[in-house]
Amino acid sequence: MKNEFDYLNDAKMDFSKYEAMELTDKERVEMKKEIKKTTRKFSWKKCAVLAACVASLAIAAQTSFARDMMERIVKVVTTGHNDVIQTDFSEMEAALPQILKGSFFDKVGNEITSLDGITSYTELYDANGVQYDEKSITKLFKDKGLIDDDEDVTIRVGVPKEPGVIPESGDGEEVFTSIEELSLKLNFTLKTPEYMPEGWSFLYGYGFTNEDGVMSGNYAVLVYYDGKNEFTIHERIINDETRYTMSTDETVTEDTINGCTAAISAHNIMWEQEGVSVDLSSGDSGITGDELIKIAESVK
Repeated sequence: MKNEFDYLNDAKMDFSKYEAMELTDKERVEMKKEIKKTTRKFSWKKCAVLAACVASLAIAAQTSFARDMMERIVKVVTTGHNDVIQTDFSEMEAALPQILKGSFFDKVGNEITSLDGITSYTELYDANGVQYDEKSITKLFKDKGLIDDDEDVTIRVGVPKEPGVIPESGDGEEVFTSIEELSLKLNFTLKTPEYMPEGWSFLYGYGFTNEDGVMSGNYAVLVYYDGKNEFTIHERIINDETRYTMSTDETVTEDTINGCTAAISAHNIMWEQEGVSVDLSSGDSGITGDELIKIAESVK
């Protein structure tokens, strides 16, 4: 049975009767806020997870901003509880939004017009040559209206962790070197792969903690290592809190894993099995294609 996303994918929309309108920075911010209200947020720190709601954009399609967003949505695969949207945002992601132009400079005063290649806010400076930190960059986003003043949000752009290093618990994560110990803290039965390519083994796992250091039992991440690269498996119990929409610019196909609907791309496979949402993320590990599918099918 088709859902609303499937019907929108098939729909042919004629925008010729609408007048193209340029939005001001304030109008863009307000539209984004409205879109957020109908879009679930995915709370894992290390994934890009927020995608525009197709239905909201269809309603607002008379604006040039909405038209551009609609045209960049290629496909939607619904795994049951969650959605994976294939987009074409390659050009938009690299350039800074107009509202942030003139906000970022390098340490010698050259203006930064693209965040492509930026791995940490410590590489960013303001117009006065002052290096950004978490507090100042979060204030910038609130001053620009990208975050509501009353939102308890901190902008973090961290330096990628070195592969093979087991981090200490802290900064919102509780780390475990034993799958058994991690399993005891969860509200669901953790699923693990019975197959991993030669040379790969479990390195550590972690869950997410609140400001008081209390770990949520609804999420878990397993990290595997082959001596050079890492491979991760993200799991979460299926409920209203954990529902989310994820976007990717990789080609997404709909198939089945263990009899369940799956969204499959070059480096990710996501499906829902026995009340648990499972997401395999191979990253730069070199595991793709049939090997990635073989791992997924062994998850029990």
